[in-house]
Amino acid sequence: MIKRDNPWMTLSRERRYEDRYLGVDLDQLRHESGREHPHVALRFKVFGVAVLPVDPAGRVSLIGQYRYVLDRFTWELPRGSGPVADDALATARRELAEETGDEAESWLELLRLDASPGISSEQVPGFVAWNLRRGPAHPDPQESLRVRRLPFAEAVGEALAGAITDGPSVALLLCLAERARRRDLPEDLLGLLGT
Repeated sequence: MIKRDNPWMTLSRERRYEDRYLGVDLDQLRHESGREHPHVALRFKVFGVAVLPVDPAGRVSLIGQYRYVLDRFTWELPRGSGPVADDALATARRELAEETGDEAESWLELLRLDASPGISSEQVPGFVAWNLRRGPAHPDPQESLRVRRLPFAEAVGEALAGAITDGPSVALLLCLAERARRRDLPEDLLGLLGT
């Protein structure tokens, strides 16, 4: 049996920084063992979404962009964020349209990840979207994006080879691949994936 009781007592909390995305707190904690120590906590006011769009040819869209904090160019699935009080699917729809120009009739939430649970409260819902209609992309003015479309199996291969390193993108690609292998998806989506 796994013990699920909270072993931590919060002795104090000091908000060190806050903006529209998150608050950074310095908490003083006491563990049930008696040990006390400081702990930095990133308490997010937004969640990040990831969308795996599958077009009528069975291709997925990857977004390429230079990530400032990583100081390198990355390929990842369409991503974005919305306030935690908002509907995750509505945020996913908006981000897909902004970054790729696609609108989807069919949606399925495949997973909901904890981004970095040791330090952060951020959650990442992950969706697959299909039955797409293509339109013009309209990214935010500060986004310099490239869109690349490739067969689903190739995208999974890139995730496995380490060419895609964004955690939610990798998790979503591998989750969809496994669910397709088990045939645990709607038939029309399975057909697009070639299974």
